[in-house]
Parts: sequence; C-alpha cells; structure tokens
Amino acid sequence: MIIAKIEIDHFSFLVVLVANIGIGLYQDIRARKLIDKLKVISSVKANVLRDSQLVSVKANEVVLSDVIEIKQGSQLVCDGVIVDGFVELNESLLTGESANISKKTGDNVFSGSFVTAGRALYRVEHIASENYSEKLMSNAKKFKRAKSEILASIKGIFKVITVFVVVLGGVQIGLKWSSFKNIHSEDFQNSVRGISGSLVAMVPIGMYLLTSITLAVGAIRLAKRKMLTQDMYCIETLARVDTLCLDKTGTLTDGNLKIYKTISTSDISERDLAKLAYTLVDATKDENATASAIKNEFSNLNRFDTYSAIPFNSERKFSAVMLEDGRSIVMGAREFIPHKNKEIDEMCKEYEKDGMRVLILAQHSHVISIDEKLEESDVLGFIVLRDHIRDDAPENIKWFKENGVDIRIITGDNPESAAEIARRAGIEGADKYISLEGMSNEEVRHIAREYTIFGRVTPEQKQMIIEALKDDGRTVAMTGDGVNDILALRVADCSIAMASGSDAAKNVSHLVSLDSNFSTLPDVVKEGRRVINNLQRSVAVFLIKTVFAMVITTLFLCRIFKLSSGYPFETNHMFIWEMLSIGVGSLFLSLQPNEEQIKSKFLVNIMFRVLPAALIQIGFVIFFFCYEKSVDEAITMSVLAFSIFSLIILIRICLPFDIYRVFLALGIVFVSGITIVADYFAASKKINLGIEYNLLDKTHVITLLIVIAIAFVIYIGLSIGASKLHRYLDQKREESKYDHF
Repeated sequence: MIIAKIEIDHFSFLVVLVANIGIGLYQDIRARKLIDKLKVISSVKANVLRDSQLVSVKANEVVLSDVIEIKQGSQLVCDGVIVDGFVELNESLLTGESANISKKTGDNVFSGSFVTAGRALYRVEHIASENYSEKLMSNAKKFKRAKSEILASIKGIFKVITVFVVVLGGVQIGLKWSSFKNIHSEDFQNSVRGISGSLVAMVPIGMYLLTSITLAVGAIRLAKRKMLTQDMYCIETLARVDTLCLDKTGTLTDGNLKIYKTISTSDISERDLAKLAYTLVDATKDENATASAIKNEFSNLNRFDTYSAIPFNSERKFSAVMLEDGRSIVMGAREFIPHKNKEIDEMCKEYEKDGMRVLILAQHSHVISIDEKLEESDVLGFIVLRDHIRDDAPENIKWFKENGVDIRIITGDNPESAAEIARRAGIEGADKYISLEGMSNEEVRHIAREYTIFGRVTPEQKQMIIEALKDDGRTVAMTGDGVNDILALRVADCSIAMASGSDAAKNVSHLVSLDSNFSTLPDVVKEGRRVINNLQRSVAVFLIKTVFAMVITTLFLCRIFKLSSGYPFETNHMFIWEMLSIGVGSLFLSLQPNEEQIKSKFLVNIMFRVLPAALIQIGFVIFFFCYEKSVDEAITMSVLAFSIFSLIILIRICLPFDIYRVFLALGIVFVSGITIVADYFAASKKINLGIEYNLLDKTHVITLLIVIAIAFVIYIGLSIGASKLHRYLDQKREESKYDHF
C-alpha cells in the first residue's frame, strides 16, 4: 500500500489494531504481575529443619540432605527417606492407584505423593530433575488445564479466514495481474486499494487480542476478590457451570466445630471420656476440624500414657490410640465403629437429625493394627459437635438457585446431619439424601443424578459422582480443601481449592480461594459469565464484517454485477464500521457486568448473532449495485447504508439495555454522526470516508431511508427467528442429555 502511494486515511484500520495491542499488553502485564503476587501467598512451601528449628521455605529452595516435616495434607516436593515418624501416602498422581501406602522410618518417599494421615520427618535425597516424578514426566504437581472451547473456536475461525484470505486474495491478484506491471500507474493504485480493502475487511482485526484482554481483565477482577487464577481459560468454564459440588464443612458451615456435649454410656466418667478423646487426637497428631475442636475444648486435661497411634484418614474412617495399660481406644462415626448397642445408635441419630456431628469412643482389649478390620467394640460414650452455619450461606445458595446452578453436597459426614444443615441453608432438594457407605462405583454412578446430599463418601466415590454428573451433560465445578478431594478436583470441569487446605488440593485446582471464603463463589461465577457473555457479543461484532467481506468479494469475483468486476470498497469506506461500531463498541461491551446463564457452544451462540446482521449488510451492496446507474453512486449509497446500519446492529447486540449500554450506544451514534457531518463539510480531509456527497440528491436520500427502514424490519424478523431457533435447539440439546437414562 505504501508503494502504491495510498493516502494516510486508508490506514485507519491500524488505529484499532494498535489500540488493541497496547491495551492488550497493558492488561496482560498487569494481570500477570497481580497473579504472580498472589502466587507468592499460595505457593507450595516446605517446613525444613534447620538449626534445630522448623523453617518455612519455598519448594525450589530445598537442598540435598534437608530434613522436611510432612503431615496430613502436605505434598512432597522432593524424593527422600523417612527418618522419623509414620505417614500414609497416596501416590495416585504418580501411579494412578489411589490406595494409601504406609511409610515408616527407613522407607523411601517420592515427590508428588501427598500425605493422607500421620506426621513424619524425611531427608531429601533427590531434587529438581533427579526426582522420580520428573523422570517419569509426571504431572504430579501440575493442575489439569481447562479445555477451552473459546480458544478452539477462535483458532478454527482464523483457520477458515486464512483460507479465504489466501484463496480470494490470490484470485484477485491473478485477475488484476496486468495492472501490477507498472507500479506507478493509476490502475496499479486502484487495484491495490480494492484488494487491500477486501483483505483487510475479511480479517477481524483485534479479535484475538480482545479475547486475551477480556480474560486478563477477568483474572484481575478475580484476583481483587482474593481468587488466584491458575489457568486463564478456566474463566470460560466458570461461565458455563450449572452444577456446583460442595463439602458441607467450610462452605455451608464455617468449619469451626465446637463441643456441644460429652455423653458417657459406660461406667467411666464424662471427664475421663473427654480425657481419652484428647489423648487420642494428641497422639495421632491429626489436624482436621474435629481434632482441633477436641484439643481446644479439652487441652486442660491430662493425657493417658500411650505408646502408638493410628491417625484418621478418609478411607479408614476412624483413628485409634494404644494405651500403656493394654487397651486400644478407637474414635469415629457410629457407622464405622462396629457395636450392637441399638440404644446408642438411636441417641446418636437424634443429634444427627439436628445437624450435629457425633463421634463414638470405644475400646478394645488388644492392640489394633493399621490394616485391621474392626471387630465388635465396647462403646464407652460419644461426643457431640456442633458446626455453625455461615451467616451468608442462605443468601449465596439463593443466588445459585436463581441463576440456574444446582448444588450438590458431597461429604464424609452422616447424610442426615448434612441434609439438615443443607435444609437450613436453603438448598433445594435437601430431603434427597443418601449414604454411600459400602456402595460400588457403578452403584454410585447410577444414583448420582437422583440425590442432592451424599454422605459417608470416599475419595473414589467423590470422583464417580463428578464423572457421572459430567456424563449427564452438566458442567461441574468442585470445591475442596483436603487430600480426600483431590481425585474429584482433578476430574471436575472447574476445580476451586481453599488456600487454608492441603498443598496437594491447591496444586491440582484451576482456582485457589486465598481467603478460603465460600461467599466469594457467586462473584466468581458472575465474573465467568461476564467475561464469556461479553466476549460473545464482541466477537459477533467483529465477525459480521468478516462474513460480509468474504461473501461480497466472492460475488464480485464471480462478476454478477455489471457496474464493477472487482471488490469496490477501500479501507477508508469502513471507517465508521471498523473504528466505531467494532473498535470502540466491542472493547466497551467486553468490560460490562453480565450475569446471564450461558448455553450452547461459543461458536453457535456467535453465529446466531452474526448471520442475520451479515445478510442485511450484504443485501445493501447487492441492492445498490443492481439499482444505481454508476459505480460511484452504488459505492456511496452502500457505504452510507452499511455504516448507518452497523450502528443499528451494535444497538441490537447491546440488548437488553441498561444505563451503561444506553450511554455506549448513544455515544457511538453521536460520534458517528459528527464524523459524517465533518466529512460532508470537508472540514477534515484526514477522515475522508470516501463518500461522494455531490452525487446525492433528494431521491437518493429518500431511497436510502426507505431501504434502511425495510432492512431494519427484516433484520428484526431474522433476529427474532434466529433467537427462537436458537432456544429450540437449546431445549432439544437439554432433552438429549437424558436419552441414555
């Protein structure tokens, strides 16, 4: 274009491109800086023994021969050997097997494993690339990236556009080849203007960058809500979430368990029962919510003498301590402590119906081994714990209900207790609860759709529930904080971990809540919807012009018009459409709040917006090139028609209106009007829309107004028809989800 000495006004499209690049770089750098700051807060650290003191250091600061403390929830950052203590490790991220493996002094441990129970010290033997996980190229410490439909769709769009640009550009150059022999001739300049106008119009300048900008802004907004985005494209999945799976503790409740009552059902006193409970949790070194409540309440009591302990894990469902007097004390839920005292069961059920947690303490006369299946126990009594429902839980649940997101509670607690908490929090279907104790994976998969509350769930069963819901066509988000949530977090469409939870859970999640606050989840889903809804609007604005340019170029190359044998429009003809309707309009549309629930595929949603508008714009050119008597008249009328109608299309895409979109639409219409007036009076040759106003008479103006009015009616009809067809297809898609049941 420079060789052809094209005027500067023909390069107006570069303003949009440069602006998008500048804003995109700024937002991307800003997002990365903010996320890097947040990563420092949530990054994996290791408790290393140095100078006889435990010091918290970053994982990459660990050196050979360091001694590291590990406990329940920790993820190992290096290979090593246990030098003191006992732990149970889950190596599923390395081996694919989820069974817990016992590790004692002298046993090897591998990076990527996570601790399900116990506490130990291990000495580092390998670091960095020498670690077992690194040699296997394992994803042990990496989260599963969200599948991005947007990224795939946009890449597909650009592939199609590239084919059209190459083919149509090549054909145009071939047809105009004779004019390229003399680069100083007027024919050469006209050919370059036409070809460049065609090709530039086909390319949705800034669309890919706008996608990055929108996602970066989304990440920044989430960061301000203390939500760390570990995968930018998970924001897209958030927008489509229609099912949210929660644990009861820490979401509906605040997780701060309190001892409500200690009840002895044997000849020992309630004080001794409390003393046994404190002895057990102190010996096992458990750090879960139950153990913390017992320690806080009974820490003033003396301990019994012990010599070994079995910590709690989500598979065993009980913990135990061996006393010096030869007894073994076990503690767990009544379903997992075998006994024949039905009266105790009835007493416990009464408390569970009120939403409380009940733990039985029982004794055995022999030493219990870690792999032992408990036989009938001698029940000593039970402890009742109460959890406080978050003040904002009902409000948050109400928001999800009103915005098309189903809630499922998946918990290791008693289902009746969980159902009562869910009922008080306002969860719909809280009366549909079930215990998954003893169920096979196939049985769990079969009933996953039928219930709202799932109790006594194992880690594998959590995974089965998530997979079953996904097979049902749902987009599933999962929140979790413990090692028992990892399998489910890895298979969820979008996984959200709590910063207060285990390292392993944070490492496999797409998002990390840095303040571990359930009340931010509605805002998180809102942000996902805002990003994708606005991105769909903005991308639609870009693609209308692209479809228009492809079809018009093809029609003119087929020489169906008598007035012109080549693409007639130059880059400056698209000034209002390119600069204002697309450039400014799409950018500001992408920033506005939007909480509409998203259905259908990204590309499908876009094309139902694009096709009616593109057909009208194409229709203008066809009509005027058939109706007018000269090329200049046809070009002028076409430019005025598609420039004005691009504003109508923008207004239509802005629907439904709010104050923001009203001011945006009015502002762009006002600036466009000023631009046309300025161009008409030739006040600024720098604008130069390429419109020959001297060719316009009263008949042309009336014709233009009538054509635009008719086009408007047709456009509204096409848009309504497309919307109805879209909704019909959505309904059919929803119905087809359940065909396999």
